[in-house]
Amino acid sequence: MDMMTIVGFVLGGAVVAWGAYSSGVAGNIFNSHGIVIVLGGTLAATIINTSYRRFVTGLKALAAIFSSPKMPSVHEAVRMLVGMAETAQKQGGIMALTSVDASFANGFLKRAVGVAMVSAESRETRAILEEEIRLRRLDISEDSNLYRTAGVLSPMFGLIGTLFGIIQTLSNISDPTAIGRSMAVAITSALFGIGFSNMFCVPVANKIRLRAMEETLVLQLILEGVIDIMSGKTPHLIDMHLRGYLTLDGGSAAKGK
Repeated sequence: MDMMTIVGFVLGGAVVAWGAYSSGVAGNIFNSHGIVIVLGGTLAATIINTSYRRFVTGLKALAAIFSSPKMPSVHEAVRMLVGMAETAQKQGGIMALTSVDASFANGFLKRAVGVAMVSAESRETRAILEEEIRLRRLDISEDSNLYRTAGVLSPMFGLIGTLFGIIQTLSNISDPTAIGRSMAVAITSALFGIGFSNMFCVPVANKIRLRAMEETLVLQLILEGVIDIMSGKTPHLIDMHLRGYLTLDGGSAAKGK
């Protein structure tokens, strides 16, 4: 489980709940009309903005941010590639790497080694793998954009709910008792729209984007490692080359020693 995501949502919900109760508006904040307008309108508009496939992958991406990343860490990738370099050095080059873990990095390591085996030049291998990384990053970015779009739309539907409340207020302006209820509907609709955007849509979009950046870092590291093995570099030199990625992963090079 990704504790940062879970703790963030729990903490955010607790802060909002505390604010509602401490200000004495907790009993008056529920507004079914506003909730339906914001959630229903945002969902409908988001569906219009995307395809069925993208909508499904977006839901899968949402579920994935609550679990630990499936990609290996940079440290694990460095150790794997250095070990592969040692095997290649002892057994006659990259053609000896026929038993690569097919599940490592969602299959990208095996794919990279396969491309290196059939490519005549490292430049050709780099071009093929860089294009694959770019397409993978683009695919995940579209999942992030799905929630970013929802984050833009939900406050607008909150505003629509507010306008409905204002219209209701003006139509009942001669009845003082109805004015309060109508204004409550108007204000809470805007509150739900803003809250849904900033407590759910935007954080989810950013977390998916962060996961994409972390995945791209590991894939790029694998690409560089496979190219180094293909070029016949020593395991020690490959280790020194790849150790720079540890700092990008939020760690220090010393951790990989």
